[in-house]
Amino acid sequence: MKTISGVLLFILASALYPNPSTLLHAAGPADYNFIMIVVDCLRADHLSSYGYHRNTSPNIDALAGESAVFTQAIAQAPTTLLSFASIFTSRYVSAHGVNALNKALSDSALTLAEILKIYNYKTAAFMAGLNVNPLFKLNQGFDVYYQLNYTSASFKTALPAAFDWAKERNGKGEKFFLVAHGNDLHTPYVFPASGLYDRGFKVNARLNRLSAPESPLITVYKRKLMLKSELEVIRLSDDDIGHIVARYDEGIHYADGLVGDFIRKLRAAKMLDRTILIVTADHGEGLFDHDYFFHDFNLYDDTLRVPLIITGPGIGKKEILQQVRLIDLMPTILDMAGIAPGRDAQGRSLKSPLYGGETDAAGNEYTFAESSVGGKVLRSAGWKLIRSPGKTELYDLKKDPAERTDLAGTEKETADELRKKLSDSLAADAKDALSEALPPGMRFTDNMTKVDAELREFYKHMPGDRVRPLR
Repeated sequence: MKTISGVLLFILASALYPNPSTLLHAAGPADYNFIMIVVDCLRADHLSSYGYHRNTSPNIDALAGESAVFTQAIAQAPTTLLSFASIFTSRYVSAHGVNALNKALSDSALTLAEILKIYNYKTAAFMAGLNVNPLFKLNQGFDVYYQLNYTSASFKTALPAAFDWAKERNGKGEKFFLVAHGNDLHTPYVFPASGLYDRGFKVNARLNRLSAPESPLITVYKRKLMLKSELEVIRLSDDDIGHIVARYDEGIHYADGLVGDFIRKLRAAKMLDRTILIVTADHGEGLFDHDYFFHDFNLYDDTLRVPLIITGPGIGKKEILQQVRLIDLMPTILDMAGIAPGRDAQGRSLKSPLYGGETDAAGNEYTFAESSVGGKVLRSAGWKLIRSPGKTELYDLKKDPAERTDLAGTEKETADELRKKLSDSLAADAKDALSEALPPGMRFTDNMTKVDAELREFYKHMPGDRVRPLR
């Protein structure tokens, strides 16, 4: 419950968000519906429409063929909780303060759902996984918050419920905002095995544990995987990695089929005629491109560069190359609904490029990202600075988009300049954080905090070759 009454909240929000009737735009009538599909762990470069060699995503590709496709969309965190907190508040991690598994959004946060609710939108979120539990207060402003509280939660469960809710709202002529989130690509891999890509690999039999819901995985680094229950280390061969990546790609194909079915049902019900549809991801996945398989504290573009596909009446097919951010989604949705962005929003509306105008290049010149274990990033169109304990990395994204050649030792002036900008910007953000500590003593949060502490300890040993042996 908000500590402030509904009347006072309306007065406060009305001061920040002018009357929508005064802000209508020809290209974005205020009666649009908004549907946001968030595919957990989906990295952009494993979609066929983003150039991947496997046909992983025929349905999302078909949507991309008639939509605005942002090729450089950047998540603000490589983990679900932090990223969703940024999406829902349009604030960087340091600015909203939900920077670990023992933090929640405070009642002082004014979320996208709360703002739309004030303007008579019905709101619902159908969410998957432990990190979106209502304890973290991502549910603020949602009339319905349907959360599947297990890691392998699938679109197979979430999307039918989401469609039924949207269909009812549509039938009543109600404006709505809907978020649907699925963990179909997330380990452990529990989607139906298709054998579509996972063929011919000579795989260590012990990796079959990855297919079990109770898979007791812990961190994978430098081609070593530890099965926590037995303290057993598996050293991964090329075939092992090929198998794991194939299973990930099969997860994309499986999720793509479910998303495709959902979109077809929306079309058949004629709901897309007045709906802005957004397909994106909260973060990507490492897949050993930089030693680390999962995400958690990986701050390379493997986990930060995500797909962003937006379609709706009048948008049409276009490719947008400029860097944008997931914190831009909230101002974009509000702008298209005829509602001014709040003063606290750090993102910028993407409405102009969606309808053929210019991107606000100055507003998106820099973006920041942070992990839950202390890593921080500054990314521009040309440079990427990654700061971790005992190490700073610098990459020239124009010459080295795969981030293979660290230039921090040779481009010292650039590294120092970006390091200062990163520190100054995040320090300024932190003073206005909108978070609170979770209540102590709850088994669920205690367990997650313990995992977070283990990751922090592991992370301290990652830079260079100072990684402790897994044993």
